Amino acid sequence: MARCHVAKFTDDELGMKRGITRRDLLNGMLVGGGAAALTAALPGGAAHASSGHGGGSAYPPGSNGVVGQTDAARTVGHNVTFGGAHPGPARDLREQYDLVVVGGGVSGLAAAYFYRKAFGSRARVLVLEALADFGGHQHRNEFRVQGRMLLSNGGMVNLDSPDTWNSPSLNLMEDLGIDFAKLAEGVDTGYYTSKGLGTGYFFPEESFGADTLVKRGASEPLSTLIARLPLSETARADILKVENTTEDYFPGLSDADKKQRLARISYADYLRRHVGVGEEALVFYQRRTHGLWGTGIEAVPAGDCWGTGLPGFKGLGLEPTPYNGIGRTPAMSLTTTDEELYYFPDGGATVSRLLVSRLVPGVFSGRQTMESVITARADYGRLDRSGADVRIRLNAMATDVRHRRGTRGPVDVEYVSGGKTYRVSGSHVVMACWNSVASYIVPGLPAAQVEAMRYGVKVPLVYARVALRDWRAWERAGISRVTPYDTFWDSCSLATPTHQGGYESARRSDQPIVVTLSKTPNQPGLPITRDQHRAGRRLLLETSFSDYEREIRDLMQRALGPSGFRASKDIMAITVNRWSHGYAYEYNSIADPVIFKPVAEQPFVRARRPFGNITIANSDAGAFGYTHAAIDEAARAVKELT
Repeated sequence: MARCHVAKFTDDELGMKRGITRRDLLNGMLVGGGAAALTAALPGGAAHASSGHGGGSAYPPGSNGVVGQTDAARTVGHNVTFGGAHPGPARDLREQYDLVVVGGGVSGLAAAYFYRKAFGSRARVLVLEALADFGGHQHRNEFRVQGRMLLSNGGMVNLDSPDTWNSPSLNLMEDLGIDFAKLAEGVDTGYYTSKGLGTGYFFPEESFGADTLVKRGASEPLSTLIARLPLSETARADILKVENTTEDYFPGLSDADKKQRLARISYADYLRRHVGVGEEALVFYQRRTHGLWGTGIEAVPAGDCWGTGLPGFKGLGLEPTPYNGIGRTPAMSLTTTDEELYYFPDGGATVSRLLVSRLVPGVFSGRQTMESVITARADYGRLDRSGADVRIRLNAMATDVRHRRGTRGPVDVEYVSGGKTYRVSGSHVVMACWNSVASYIVPGLPAAQVEAMRYGVKVPLVYARVALRDWRAWERAGISRVTPYDTFWDSCSLATPTHQGGYESARRSDQPIVVTLSKTPNQPGLPITRDQHRAGRRLLLETSFSDYEREIRDLMQRALGPSGFRASKDIMAITVNRWSHGYAYEYNSIADPVIFKPVAEQPFVRARRPFGNITIANSDAGAFGYTHAAIDEAARAVKELT
C-alpha cells in the first residue's frame, strides 16, 4: 500500500477547509469524529425503530449527519465479537420468528426471500443487520448537486458473467424482474470514446522526476503510448516485449503441464524469470491484479493472470480452458462468452433494494421494477414494524447465537443496538454474516469447523466517490480515466455512463458528475495473499479521512490542473467507503495448496456445514466474492433447513 505522501499543494490550494459534504463510511457505517463513552458506543449507535428501543430518521445512502457506528463503536464491536468482552445482560423482547437471519447483505436478504418461498408467505422473518443500511457490500452512494441526483456504487460494482450462474441466482433475478438484456442496453460503454476521450497515465514527480500525464487516445496503438512513457529505453522495450511476445517459454511441455507450471509461480516471477522483464518495467503491471484479488503481482499466480487476459502468454499456445488449481475468477473468465457490462447506476444496490421491496412492501411506494427502484426513496421507518411478517432491523450487531437445548429446538439470538443488548428467538437461523464473525458468536461449533471458518481473510477495499460540479477539465484533457503509478490511489475515473429508468448520468461536460477512485490496500512484497490483506487492513484503519481527502484532491489537481481543474472549487462532495472486510477470500494456487484437492476437502466447504437449526450463507461460504455466489449460498443454507 502506498502510504500517504506530502501533498504538492497546500491545504488552502486544495480546498481542504472548504465547506462541502463529507462522508466517511467504514464497512458501510458513517464514521463520526468524536468518541462516545464506551458503554454507549457499542455497535448500533442509532437504535432501530418500532421495537421500543428508540429510533431515527436518517437516510443512509445520502445522510449528511453522523449516524451508525463511530470509531469507538468499531473498537468495542471488535472487543465483543473477537475479544470476548461481555456486552451486558440481554433484555428478552419475547419476539419469536420462524427464521432469524444474521446479516442483511444480499445473501441474508436472499435467504429471507428463499425461506418464505420454501415455508410459505406467512413465515415470520427477522433480519438483523449490524450496519446502518441494508445490502451489506451492495452499498449505494447518493449525492445531490445543482438539483441533480448523482448515484454511484459504494461497494459491489456489477453483475458479472450471468451465463455462468447457477439456477438459484438466475431464478432470483427473474423473480425480481431483472432483465439482463435491458440492463446492458442502459450502459453506454462507448460514450466517452465517442467524445474522443481516452485514458491518462499519471506518473508523479516523486518517483519519475516530474508530474507527467501521458494521454492515450481512444484508438491509439499501445506501442505509441509506451514510446512516450517517462521510463528508460530498456523498461519501454521490456513492456513492449510483454505485450507482443510470441515466444514459448515452456517448450516441450504439454498444455496441462504448462498450466501447472504457471499455477505454481507468481505473475511477477513469470515476467522476471521467463519473459526477462526488469524491475523498472514491472511498475507498469504491479497493480493490474489489485481490482480482482486486492494484491500485487507477486502474490497472484501466473496462471490466474493468464486466465483473466493479462499479457505475456501469447506464445504458450494455451487452450482457453480451466485446469486443476485455477482460481474461480479466472475460471469464470475463461468459461463465459458474455462480454456485456451489467451495471446499475448504484452498482449492486438495486438488487438489494428490489429484494427489500418484495420482503417488506411498504418500504417503497408501490411495486418496484428494476428501473423504478433506481430513483425510488426508501422509507427506512417501515423496515422494522411491529406485526409485519418480515422485519429488517438495522444497527443490530449479533453477539451470541445458540440453541436453547443442545443442537435442537429454538435458537436464541442476542444482539447489541444503541449500547444495549436484546434477545430474540427463531426456529431456524441463517448466519449470513462473515464466517469469521460467526465462528466467534455461535458457541459449540466443532473445532475443525471453527478453524475452517477462520481460514479466509477478507479483501480490504477503499472506494472513494467524488461529486464534481462539472467535468470540463476532463474533456479538455481528452480523458475519462486516470491510471496513476506509484501513488496512493489505484484508479480514478468518471462514472460509467448509464440511462436506466428515470436516471441518466451526465451527458454534457457542464453537468455534475461522480468521479470514482479505488484502492486495495496491501503490502507489496508479501507473497501470501492473506498476509497482504491483513497488512492492508491495518494500513486502511490507520489512514484518516483527511488523509484520504488530501490524496484525492492532490491526485486530481496534479493530473488535471493543467487542463483547468481546481480542486478547491470543482469538488462538491466526497464519500469514502472503507471496507476493512470487503470481498470474500478467493483461494489461489500459490497461497492455498488445498485448491488442488477435491472441493469437498477445502476449508470453505467444511466451514458451511449446518449446525443443528443454524445454517451458513454469505459469499465466504463459496470463497467467491460475487453477487451470484452469495445468492447461491443463501439458497443452499435455506435448503438445509427444509
